Amino acid sequence: MTHARAEYDLVVRGRVVLPDRILDGGFVAAREGRIAAIGSPGAAPPRAARTLEVGDAYVLPGVVDTHVHTRSEPAEGITRCTEAAVAGGVTTIVDMPYDMPAAVPDLDTFEHKVRDVAAEAVCDVALYATIRKEGGLDEIPRLAGAGACAFKMATYEAHPVRFPRIPDGELLAAFRRIAATGLPAAVHCENQDIADRGVAEARRAGDLGPSAHGRSRPPVAETEAVGRVLELALDAGVHVHIVHASVPRSFDLVHRYRAEGVRATAETCIQYLVLDEGAMDRLGALAKINPPLRAPEHVAALWDYLAAGRIDQVTSDHAPWARERKGNTGDIFANASGAPGVETLLPLLYHHGVAAGRISVLDLVRLLAEGPARTFGLFPRKGALVPGGDADLVVLDPAARWTVRAARLHSACGWTPYEGMELQGRVVQTFVRGRPAYEDGAVVARPGDGRFVRPTRQRAAR
Repeated sequence: MTHARAEYDLVVRGRVVLPDRILDGGFVAAREGRIAAIGSPGAAPPRAARTLEVGDAYVLPGVVDTHVHTRSEPAEGITRCTEAAVAGGVTTIVDMPYDMPAAVPDLDTFEHKVRDVAAEAVCDVALYATIRKEGGLDEIPRLAGAGACAFKMATYEAHPVRFPRIPDGELLAAFRRIAATGLPAAVHCENQDIADRGVAEARRAGDLGPSAHGRSRPPVAETEAVGRVLELALDAGVHVHIVHASVPRSFDLVHRYRAEGVRATAETCIQYLVLDEGAMDRLGALAKINPPLRAPEHVAALWDYLAAGRIDQVTSDHAPWARERKGNTGDIFANASGAPGVETLLPLLYHHGVAAGRISVLDLVRLLAEGPARTFGLFPRKGALVPGGDADLVVLDPAARWTVRAARLHSACGWTPYEGMELQGRVVQTFVRGRPAYEDGAVVARPGDGRFVRPTRQRAAR
C-alpha cells in the first residue's frame, strides 16, 4: 500500500497575524524552511508531516531583536543568549559588536565571529560591525562585503577600546563611507560632556544613590547628541538609526530630519515602556541603564508615539551582566549599565501594550518583526508571514497568565528587572525556519541550529 507524501513539513493553524490583517482560523504552511503557503479561514489545511491546531492562540512572525549583546558579558555568550531568545519568541537577533574583551572593528574579527555563530547559535543571528576610534575607516567596505548588516558607533565612551566615543570628525567621515555601502549607521546618542559633568557633580556632593544616575544624564544629554548625529547624517547621506531613544523629543527630531530628506529610523527599548525612574529606588543598580529610565510622563508619551506609528521598532538592549557587576549598593556609578531582556521583550510588549489596549496586535508585529527587519535589510526573509520568507513562527497564547521569575529564564545572568511581574500572554512554541526551537516549556534547538544571516544590500538614500 502506498501512502501519499506530505505536501508540507509543517502546518500551524490559529489566529495568523499578517502585516495588514489577522486570519482567524487561518494557517501557515512551511516547506524546506520557508513559508510555502498561507491559508484563509475555513480552508482545509494541506497534508503535512506535522500539523498544529493552536485554536485561539496567535501565530506571529518571529521577533527580530536588533539590539542584543551576547558577548559583553563572557558568561552569557551566543548560545545562552539565543536560548533565551527562542524561549521568548525571538527567532533572529542582531548582535552588537562590543564584545568582551575586544570589539569587532575589522574583517578578521568579524569573520571569526561569523564562524562562532555557525557553531554556537540556537536562533538566526545577524551581526553589527563597528569602527575603531580612529584609523579604521578602510575596514568599512570589507565588513560590509563580509555580511555586516549595520555599523554601530557611539557619542559616549564606556570603554576607550571596546566601546569608544567616536570624535565628530571621524564620525562624519565614517558616515560618508558607510553611505556608500547602503547599510545603516546606528548610534548610541549621549553627550559625553554633560554626562561626565553630571557624574562629577554628584560625586562631589556625595550623591551616590540609585536616583543620582538619572539626574546625571538628563534628557538633553540624549537629545543634543541625537540632533548632532542627524545633522551629520544629513551631510553624509547615510541611513542613520538612533538606538535606545528614551524620550519623545528624540523621535520628534528624527521626524523633523526625515522631512528634510534624511533617511532616519529610531528605536526605543522595552525598559523605557515598562519601567520609569521610580524603579531605581526599588531595584537599585539592576535598573541602571544608559540612557537612564525616565519620568512617568515620558513613558506615557512613548506609548502614545507607538500607537501613532512614530517609533520604528522596540528592542531589548539585552545586556546580561553578571550579578556582581550590578551589586555596588554604595555607589550607583560603580555599577555596569544595562539589563537582560531578550526573553521578556515580546511578553512584556504584549501584556503592557496589546492586552492593556494601548496598541494592536498589528502594531506589535510591526514594532517587533517587520520594522526591525526592514531597517536592517532582513525583510522579507525575516519579519513577516509572507510566502517565500523564512518559516520563523511564534505561537503566543493571549490568555495565559504567568509570573516572571529569573530562575525560570534562560540567560546566564540569573536576574531580571521584571522579577515578580505578572503578565498576560505567553510564548508556547517557537519555530526557526520551520524547525522547533522552543516548545513544551523547553528549548529544543541545539547550538549550531542557528545561522548567520546576511542583509539584502540597500541602496544608499539621499
